[in-house]
Amino acid sequence: MKNPDVRSGPIAPTLVFLSLPVLAGQAFNLLYNLVDTYFIALIDRDDPWLVGSTGLVWPLFFIFLATSFGITGGVSSLVARAIGAGKSEDLDKTAESGLFLALIASGLILLCIYPLAEPLLRLFGGTGKILEYGLSYLYWLLPTVPFMLLSAVFTGILQGEGRTKHMMAAMMIGTVVNIILDPILIFAFRMGIAGAGLATAIANAAGLAYLIIVFLKTQSKVKIHWKASSVSLPVAGEILRVGVPQSLMNFLASISFIFYNRIMISINPLILTAFTLYSRLEQIALIPIWSISSALAAIAGQAAGAADFKRMRDSSKTASLIGLGVSGCLFLIYVFSSRALFGLFQSDPGVLSLTGVIVPWMATASFVSIPVFMVSTIMASSGFANRSLLMTLARIYGLNLPACALGAYLIGGGISSVMAAVCVSSFLALALALLVQRVFFARLEEGKLSVRLAPASAGRG
Repeated sequence: MKNPDVRSGPIAPTLVFLSLPVLAGQAFNLLYNLVDTYFIALIDRDDPWLVGSTGLVWPLFFIFLATSFGITGGVSSLVARAIGAGKSEDLDKTAESGLFLALIASGLILLCIYPLAEPLLRLFGGTGKILEYGLSYLYWLLPTVPFMLLSAVFTGILQGEGRTKHMMAAMMIGTVVNIILDPILIFAFRMGIAGAGLATAIANAAGLAYLIIVFLKTQSKVKIHWKASSVSLPVAGEILRVGVPQSLMNFLASISFIFYNRIMISINPLILTAFTLYSRLEQIALIPIWSISSALAAIAGQAAGAADFKRMRDSSKTASLIGLGVSGCLFLIYVFSSRALFGLFQSDPGVLSLTGVIVPWMATASFVSIPVFMVSTIMASSGFANRSLLMTLARIYGLNLPACALGAYLIGGGISSVMAAVCVSSFLALALALLVQRVFFARLEEGKLSVRLAPASAGRG
């Protein structure tokens, strides 16, 4: 298939074309997650705390991901808007400015997390074996951070340009390296769960190495001078303007896991292991959504730069419909096969029983949230990430968490009541997102909102 024009090509084929390479990369990433979980479980399949300890560490890992997503989102939005507006000169110092931010963020994260690892995991509800395993995993996982954040800069440039095949290749390389290293480090080197953390760090380093080679050897609309003098504080500020709300959005989602974990543990500690397994396996149905969202960011960002609000609206609707169709089928398959899938990773009957309750409710909640995710992507990619942040705050802290607490402590007090309450809150969040999107586009079309370009531009806003 000929490469479609991101700026003016037909929306559905362009979305599919741009999302397929990301989908392939995400499928490899899913394979890694499943294999990683499987090898961790193989250390002792009768020990439910091994897999559960990765769920204990997840809020911190999500913070790393949140920072990464913020950098990618900020860089991607800047690149896409500048390309859409035909302001290629605004891209000149994007790469070095993004790399500067990534290095600063990496240093801050490592300086904070290493000395505070144990108190943080205790805060998340860790005690006994699950705390011991969690600390061992986290200490060897932390070197991942600088590789992940530096890769986020190059990924953001590629996403903004619509060059998704290189994103796919980087994910595939990281996954293959991780799968190869997991059994070697976990079993041959007898590192146990720590080996899984180290394998992830080395795999991210391999992905970064590939991305650097891509930018050394291929042409990009973003010039990379590989000089510290090319760092531009105004450009870094524009990346932060869009990226910080996206990081906060994901960070606040991470913090919410602390409350979810404590609520779940207060009902039954084994729920943490069951929920960790659910989250890992749910990616089977989620990867098309992430892939479509990545494609949507390029299309909507370039359309925003050109002030083509109709194309932005149409791309949001088309992305939501494709996501609902594809992921809806995958969620159905997941629900009906979940018992067999979970049995591959865990033999504890208590955990398996809990997953039978969790899967149908959470799959429904995730399915309903697909258009919410697309609305958030549209606003962030067009430079209005602060609105995505406010919507996320309302969804998580105004709806989902209160619903979870109501189900746990006031209505029934069991896992079924918690899951039902979370599902209802997801329907309310969908209604909120559709209302927010309608107001957002109305204000754009009326001229009450204007799309900003890079700091040096004389364009709108």
